[in-house]
Order: sequence, then C-alpha cells, then structure tokens
Amino acid sequence: YALLEAQWVVERAAEDPRIRAMVPYAPLEDGDQVRSFLDALVATSPLVKGIRRLLQGESDPEYCLQPRFVRGVQLLAEYGLSFDLCIHHGQFPGIIELVRRCPEVSFVLDHIGKADIKGRVLDPWREQIAALAAFPNVMCKVSGMVTEADKEHWTADDLAPYVAHTLAVFGEDRVMFGGDWPVALLASSYRRWVETLDALTADLSPEAKRKLWAENARRFYRL
Repeated sequence: YALLEAQWVVERAAEDPRIRAMVPYAPLEDGDQVRSFLDALVATSPLVKGIRRLLQGESDPEYCLQPRFVRGVQLLAEYGLSFDLCIHHGQFPGIIELVRRCPEVSFVLDHIGKADIKGRVLDPWREQIAALAAFPNVMCKVSGMVTEADKEHWTADDLAPYVAHTLAVFGEDRVMFGGDWPVALLASSYRRWVETLDALTADLSPEAKRKLWAENARRFYRL
C-alpha cells in the first residue's frame, strides 16, 4: 500500500503543480532487503526525495539501533534519499547514535524532536538536541510544537524558549519551517501557527528569514 500511496501522490502532483516533492514511507527495518522496495519507489517519480519511517510510536527507545534498521537507513545514501526523523524526546539517545552510524545520510529532525512543551520541560532536551545538531548532516524542522504544548491554552511564550534554542544550536543554515498540517489543526489554525513563528523570529535578519521559511527546505529536498 505504501507504493500505491506514492503513486497516488504522483497523480495528484499532475493535477496540482504546487506538489513539488514527497517523503514517503519505506520498511527500513528490512535491512538490505529494502532495496527492492526503494528501487520501486524511486522509479515511481523524481518527486520522491526522502523517506520518513515513523519512530515515535516504537515502544523500544533503541528500536532504531537494530542492525537491520541501521543498514536500511545507511542504504538511503546510495539512492540519494534523505531521512526524516520523527521521534519523541525520550528517543534522543538512540537517534544520536543512529546518526553517528550513518554519516553519509542527510537527516532532518521533525518537530524539534517533540519536546515536552506542555510540561515546560527543557532538560535534557536542550543538551540532546544540541548533541544532534553537532552532526553537520542533520537539519531541523521548526514544526509540530503547538500539539506538544497545551492544545487548549498555549501561548507564544510557551514556545519561545524551544524556538530560540533550536535556532541557536542548528544555526540559520540548518532550520526550516514546517506547517505540520493538518495535525496542527488539533491545537491551532494554520494562520496562527505561521504568525506565531513569524513573531518569535522577528529579530532574524532578512536573509535568515528567507532560509528558515523557504531556502533551506528547497536545498535539503533538492527542489
């Protein structure tokens, strides 16, 4: 079904030119055997730019370090595909080690690693995301924050320290805006999220803003 889904997106892209890329699923835990799937996936369309195999729901925080999974991620470099890291904050230690073992792969951390914003917990998230940012092949999506905050009562001030730290450790060349639509609608309108991040990054230079809102994503996903 994952291949059928990718084919469906290709059909939608033929109808709407705004669809410039996709980051579909692949069973990376199959190790070397995932090659046949990746072969079929990249043959579907040049719109396929990377893989997102969700890890946030895995009960084992070191699931990503299983040898076959590591091998599956390593193979992405051969296909010119990036890997989206969709995790929760309790999985950082394993993810840091996964990235260490895959130096040829380009990674992007989704949703700033799903920090516990509702609980206003900053540590050890601050140290762990800084450790991940130390790898030059990792970028970060500033996204998915409103649903990790108090969905009913969040404010820009709740998000501010997380946005500031993420920008500080990754720098202006390795951050990108993420809308997280439609999931963000559980806690915010799309407009409110955009306006909130715009306000929280108002002090950035015009060049840094262009990178955050568009240029870094274009570069990472080869658009």
